Amino acid sequence: MKMSKTIKKLNDRLESCVETLAQELHAELDGIHDIGHTIQFDLFPGSLLVTVEFETHDFLDKARSSEKRFQKRLHNLLLKQGILLKTPQNNLTFIPPRETPYAKAKQKYWL
Repeated sequence: MKMSKTIKKLNDRLESCVETLAQELHAELDGIHDIGHTIQFDLFPGSLLVTVEFETHDFLDKARSSEKRFQKRLHNLLLKQGILLKTPQNNLTFIPPRETPYAKAKQKYWL
């Protein structure tokens, strides 16, 4: 599906903000495994979800106290780009490590 010029501009501004936030997250928090985002432009900005996955539950527990601060930071970065989030706490979340088939197999054979 080809993006319209308007959607492309919006996506570029959004990716710029997410990259900036990712750099700040990596600089301040330990144990980050992956940072990603999903979006449906027809439901934007409510459909934006930035997920920060941690390597272990211990790293996640240590980072929980910073989650609200980074939600506000995402809100401010997007606001500078002219994008207003109605409920920033729904747009960024810290998640535990995902159980992948590879991780389960590694656990089974190596532990």
